Amino acid sequence: MNVWQLENDRYQVAVNTTGGELSRIQDKLTGREWLWQPQPDVWNNSATQLFPVVGALVHEGIRVDGQFLLLPAHGFLRRQLFTCIEQGMNHLLLEARATPETTSAWPWCWRVQFQLTLHSDGLSVSQHVFNDDSRSFWYSIGWHPGFALSVASESGWHVQFGEKEVRGPFPTRNRMLVTDGKTQTTTTFPLTESSFRSGAVYFGDCQQRQVRVCSPDGKTIMTLETAEHDWLALWGVPGADILCIEPLAGTTDAPDFDGETENKRGIRRLAPGQSQTFTVRLRFTVDV
Repeated sequence: MNVWQLENDRYQVAVNTTGGELSRIQDKLTGREWLWQPQPDVWNNSATQLFPVVGALVHEGIRVDGQFLLLPAHGFLRRQLFTCIEQGMNHLLLEARATPETTSAWPWCWRVQFQLTLHSDGLSVSQHVFNDDSRSFWYSIGWHPGFALSVASESGWHVQFGEKEVRGPFPTRNRMLVTDGKTQTTTTFPLTESSFRSGAVYFGDCQQRQVRVCSPDGKTIMTLETAEHDWLALWGVPGADILCIEPLAGTTDAPDFDGETENKRGIRRLAPGQSQTFTVRLRFTVDV
């Protein structure tokens, strides 16, 4: 089986075996596809899962207890095969775990469960990280969904973070991110043709947020509600009608990062036998 499918009265979704990647969110009443559909010349994914690192690595890896671990950008979870633990009409629980291949690159025994539940106005997803090893490990995790929105075709789209300010915006340069010494805050980020010209834009202090994507006429088109994630990145491709909204526990590297894992921005430590859950709720504007 290459794809799992879920359905309720309003939505149909599909999730791929590889990477546990959500590949379709279709509104059955309107026919609208909310999720970006892969295009090799724009972005060839729909909603990737990121683990055990987020973003690019300035040294192409990390150093743990004197050992250098070579890792790809965003880690290896997006290439792992998930298995189904539980499935109902409107909920799905998947799991990926350490393999000989991942252990050779990142020598810990881990599991990540991905749970998806459909609701009448959207869906919720959670990533649950387990440490099945006898040693603690450092990790970052995130979710990188892209949405099919006319942000390039129409001017005036913007993202609102609520009344309480978030830190940022912090633009990336060559996939590297500098935040030290920067104190800017905002409640709104306009989506213009130059917003992502140099890459993703990061925002901090994003726990427990309702992130609203608003159309040029000011209407809230969709809302992404964070919980435990302390960072959020926005990204798109200039000229393409795609907006990625990425709730993250961790960030891409700073250009002067020394490579030592304990110094990596946003990194978390998980003790043996412990776990942590990261949840996101998506709500779509329903036009009947």
